[in-house]
Amino acid sequence: MISAVVFDMDGVIVDSEAQWKAQEESFFRAAVPAWRAEHHERIVGLGVEDVYHFLVREFGLKMPLADYLARCEEVAREVYLHKVVVADGFRELLADLRRRKIPTAIASSSPRRWINLVMDRFALAPHFDAVVSADDVGGRTKPAPDIYLEAVRRLSRTPAECLAIEDSAVGVRAAKAAGLICAALRTSHNADQDLRLADLELAGFAGQDYPSLDARARR
Repeated sequence: MISAVVFDMDGVIVDSEAQWKAQEESFFRAAVPAWRAEHHERIVGLGVEDVYHFLVREFGLKMPLADYLARCEEVAREVYLHKVVVADGFRELLADLRRRKIPTAIASSSPRRWINLVMDRFALAPHFDAVVSADDVGGRTKPAPDIYLEAVRRLSRTPAECLAIEDSAVGVRAAKAAGLICAALRTSHNADQDLRLADLELAGFAGQDYPSLDARARR
C-alpha cells in the first residue's frame, strides 16, 4: 500500500522540460555550435552543473562555469516565472492526496531557489510535507538516490511504501536506486526517454487519484 507520494518537479509538476528545451536552442547553440535539438534527451533530469560538465566533455564548451550558471539563472527566471504552467490534472491529484491525508513531497535536482519560484508562483508550498533539492544533499543530484532518500526520511516513511513520479530515465534510476516504487509520466516531450525501469507508466494526471495509483502500484 502506498503511504506517500514523491513528485519530481521539472516535466512532472510543471512543463519546464519543454520550456528549457526551447531556451536551449539559442543559449546552447551560441556556446556550442554543434548542439542540436535531439541532444536534449541526453540531459533531461540532470542537475544544472551536471549539464555544464556534459557540455564540456561532449562538446568542448569553453564558457567558464560562473558565466554558464549566471546565464542559467536568467533562463530559469524566465522559464519558471513566465513560461511554465502546472500539468493538467496535477492540482486535482494533489488535492485528492491531501484530502486522504497521504503525505506528499517534491524531490528535484533543481536548485532550491528554482523550486521556490514554482512553489511561490503557483502557491504550492502548503500542499507539500517536504521539499528536497540537490542543495539539501550536498549537491548529489539524480541519478544518485540521495534526494529521494532524504525526501523519504523527512516523510518518516520507508522507501518501499513511497511512490515516486518521474519523467526522465535519470529520475527513474534515482527513484529505483533509493528503493521507491516508481511511476513514469509519459508526455509529448519525453517520448525518447527510456523509462522501462519504472514499475508503471502514466499517460498523464487527468483522472488519476490515490486509489488508482495504489491499485496500479500493487500489480
